[in-house]
Amino acid sequence: MPNRKMASELLPAISSPPISSGEIALARAEWQSTLFSEWPARLDLLKLQVTWPLTPLRIRVHRNHAFEHVADVASRWFAWWGRDAQVSYSDYDDSLSFRLDDSQDPHLELVWLDLQHYAQKFTPPELAPWLSERLTTLRSLSSAPIALALIGAPPDAHEALVASSRTIAGLRVVDLGPIQQELGQRFFDERAAKFSGTRLSNPACLRVARELACRWAPSLTTPPIKAVALDLDHTLYEGVLGEDGTQVRLTPGHLSLQQHLLALREKGVFLALTSRNEEPDVRRLFTERSDFPLRWEHFSATSVNWGSKGESLRQVAQSLRIGLDAILFVDDNPGELASVAAELPSINTLHAASDTSVTLRALQYYPGLWRWERSATDTVRVADLDAEPERARLAAAAANPEEYLRSLRVSLRIEVNPRPHLARMHELTQKTNQFNLNLERFSEAELAELLASPDHRLAVIALSDRLSDSGLVGLVVASREAETLVIREVAISCRALGRRLEDLMIASAVRALLQELPSPRVEFLHRSGPRNAPARQWLSQLVGASLPEQGRSPAHTSLSRIRAQDYPVEVAVIHHEFKRD
Repeated sequence: MPNRKMASELLPAISSPPISSGEIALARAEWQSTLFSEWPARLDLLKLQVTWPLTPLRIRVHRNHAFEHVADVASRWFAWWGRDAQVSYSDYDDSLSFRLDDSQDPHLELVWLDLQHYAQKFTPPELAPWLSERLTTLRSLSSAPIALALIGAPPDAHEALVASSRTIAGLRVVDLGPIQQELGQRFFDERAAKFSGTRLSNPACLRVARELACRWAPSLTTPPIKAVALDLDHTLYEGVLGEDGTQVRLTPGHLSLQQHLLALREKGVFLALTSRNEEPDVRRLFTERSDFPLRWEHFSATSVNWGSKGESLRQVAQSLRIGLDAILFVDDNPGELASVAAELPSINTLHAASDTSVTLRALQYYPGLWRWERSATDTVRVADLDAEPERARLAAAAANPEEYLRSLRVSLRIEVNPRPHLARMHELTQKTNQFNLNLERFSEAELAELLASPDHRLAVIALSDRLSDSGLVGLVVASREAETLVIREVAISCRALGRRLEDLMIASAVRALLQELPSPRVEFLHRSGPRNAPARQWLSQLVGASLPEQGRSPAHTSLSRIRAQDYPVEVAVIHHEFKRD
C-alpha cells in the first residue's frame, strides 16, 4: 500500500480563536524575513507557527527517491500562500506503475524521479520515449495537471523530455538546472543518501521546496496574479516624496526591485500605483528621475490621492477590468497592509521590507506571478489595455456604434478544433470571471479530451483592431445532445468587452460550431457566480427573459438574428482538421 503522510501533520495545531484578514496579512509579513532570506534554515522554517486557516491542496507524488525532506519545509511556503499541502506518496517505484487508490482526486500529480536509477536500463535517447509513454498512461488515469521533476538528467535528455511533454496535455517539465548551477557541488549529498533516501542535499531540498510551493503548484492549480499595485515611499525608493521631493534615494536594492517590476510588465503583468501624494508631484518625480527604470507610462492604472488605499485598489481593479483577487498590493507599512486586507479580504498583500533583498525575493516567488513560459497573450495584454483610452475617445466621438467599429477597423478570427491553442483555452476557462456563462473550469487534460470527442467541438475567438492585437480573447465549448447543440461554456476576456462585439463574436463562433455539429436547436448552459453578472446579463438580453440561478436557455432563434453583414467588421473562420486521439 502507498505510504501516506499529510504535510498538515507537520504543521503546529491551530487552537487559537479565528484570525481576521488584517491579522493574517500582518502574520504573513512577519514570515517574509525567514521564508525569503538568501539561505533559509530548515530549523527556522519549522519553527514558524501557522495561525490562519488553510485551503487543502492535494498533491500525489509518484517517486523513486524520497520527497519527505522537501515536503516538510515546503509546508511553510504553502501555508504562506494559504494552502495546506496534503501530500500522498506512491511506493518507491522505478517502473511508474501508477497504482492509484486515493479516495480523493489530487489537485496536482508530481512525478519525482532520480534518473540515476535508470542508467543501466536505458541510454539517454531511449529514456524519453519510455518516460513519455508512462506519463501518457498517467494522463489517461488523471485529469489533474502533472509536474515532472528529474534529477540527474543530461541536458539533451531534458530537452527531449520537454519536447515530448508538449504532446501530453497539462504536463510541465520542471527545470532543476538553475538550482544545480547555483549550488554546484552542494546540489548532491551522496554520503547522506542511504539515510535520507535521496541524493539531494539539504540546501537543494530547501530550494526545491520553495520552487514547488511558490511557483510550480500555484501556476498549475490557481488563476495567476494579473497586476502588482505599488506604494511609492519606502517601497520603490528610500525616502518620502512629500519631504525629500524628487531627491529621494534610489538604493541598489530599490534599483533591482524596479528592474524586476519592469520585467514583470514586459511579461504581461500590469503595474499600478496607489500612493497618498499629490499627483503632479508624482508625475514630476518620474519625469526628473532618469535613473528610475520605471516611468509614469509603465503604470497601466494609477490612483494617487489622499483617500483610502482600499478605495484606490477598487479603482485600480475597475480600470484594469480584473478582480481584486488578481491584484498583489505591495506597501512598506504593515498597518496599511492590515487595513487593506481587512477591507478587501480577497486581495493579495506583500510587505516591502526595509531589507530590499527580502522584498525582491518575495516578489520573485510570490505565488501566482511566475509563469512556465511566456505566451503570445502575455505579450499583447499590457499594450492592448494601453490602447483602451483611445478606444474610449473614438466611442465618444462616433455618431453611432457602426461608425465607432468602422473607425477601429476590427477583425475577428474564429478557429474550430484549435489544438495548438490548448494552453490559452485553459487560461480562459480558469482566469475569466466576469464573462463566463457556466463557470466550468476545465483542466488542460479535460479540454484535450473534448477536442478528441466526436460529439464535442471547441472554438476560440481572436480579436484585433487598428490600435492593437488583442490575441485570443474568447472560448466557446459545445456538445451535441440528440438534436441540440449545447453550449457548455462561453468565456470572453474582460479586455475584449466594451467594443460592442459580444453578440457578433459568440454568434459567429456558434455558427462555425454548427457547421461541424449540425443541430436544429441551440441551448446555452449558465450558472450564477460571484462576478459573472455581465455574461448572464448578455444571455438574458439575447433570449429576452430573466435567468434562473442555473439552467439552460434556448437561443437558436435569437442567434439567427445576429448577422455578420450588419457589422462593419471583418470575420474569418478557420476549421482545423478534427482528429481523434
